Amino acid sequence: MAHKQKYKCSVCGQSLFNDEALHLHHIIPRSKGGKDNINNLVLLHLFCDHKTHHQK
Repeated sequence: MAHKQKYKCSVCGQSLFNDEALHLHHIIPRSKGGKDNINNLVLLHLFCDHKTHHQK
């Protein structure tokens, strides 16, 4: 997955490998029918994942 994303977080654009914790994020949430396949998953920094879930 990191290779598919060019080793960058899709939220902040920074390297995935900067010692921050990573989270496996569903693009379409499972609660809305999203699947656990590679086309629906991205790696995000944990902070960036929290940001996506708590946007106003």
